[in-house]
Amino acid sequence: MRTARRFFVLLAITTLMIALVAACGTKVQESAPTVATEQPKGEATTKMITDSKGHTVVIPTQARKIVYTGSDLGDLLALGIKPAGAALGVIAKQVAYPDLLVGIQDIGDVSANLEKVLSLEPDLILMDSGGTYYKSTDYDALNKIAPTVTYDRLPTFERLLVIGDILGKKQAAEKWIQDFKGKVAGMKGKLTVKEGETATVFIRLGKEFYVMGNSGFSTILYDTLGYKPAPKVKQTLIDKNERFSDVSNEVMPEFAGDYLFVLTDDNEAARAASDSFTNDSVYKSIKAVANKQVYYIPTKWNFDDPITKDRLLDELPKLMK
Repeated sequence: MRTARRFFVLLAITTLMIALVAACGTKVQESAPTVATEQPKGEATTKMITDSKGHTVVIPTQARKIVYTGSDLGDLLALGIKPAGAALGVIAKQVAYPDLLVGIQDIGDVSANLEKVLSLEPDLILMDSGGTYYKSTDYDALNKIAPTVTYDRLPTFERLLVIGDILGKKQAAEKWIQDFKGKVAGMKGKLTVKEGETATVFIRLGKEFYVMGNSGFSTILYDTLGYKPAPKVKQTLIDKNERFSDVSNEVMPEFAGDYLFVLTDDNEAARAASDSFTNDSVYKSIKAVANKQVYYIPTKWNFDDPITKDRLLDELPKLMK
């Protein structure tokens, strides 16, 4: 029933969109490849690319108004690009850079509000093709508004280079990566990680727990600081390319590393006042808990975009005191 209802809603929106397109005339770009025109100096104004889903798309070499549907908005911001619109419905209150969202219009969730997208008159749309929520019908609807390019959820550096290449900002992407690596080298002197030390990241949502693979906050531990994932985390999540998985309290010790990082928005007072998991006997039996090697981290740091990673490096010494 939900699928059928979603189909008819999408059909209604698409019908409305077609009417708006007719009214807007040339404001909407068709998805069919076009012949690239040239600027007076001989530089092409368009280029043809093949995206992560195999679409061949003709896009502007220098897009003026971009709409972004993914969750890693920091990719664009790190390249000095502020999109006209983005999917802010979920991430706006979660990211570590709310100050950089000023002036960006919310287009809704990953499927996007087509009327809102159309009203922004974008000349390029970037669409996250990762996860199971990607639907070709969503792509087709967006591609009728402006050339739409999909990209995969690659590791941060790889993803940034792909976005940079699409937007003609590859040099800026390379520079950010080099600058970040230099910053990491300085940070490692402040946060000494011994060879072979393991770490695990749990997310606490109410009384429910999830263990993280190598995504979000975990990437700063494993890929940047040099912690090793706990063996169980590597075997059951990372080796299977799983981003996260729910875990019962009883088996938490099996996933726990030498250090625990618990992502939660509850402060110590809130945990003490409630039926806190910290009083659970199983939790107390974890070696990292007994050794007082547990850190409570705000969930806003559970993204792996460049802006979040850069700001997280500045905050880690405080968070890990």
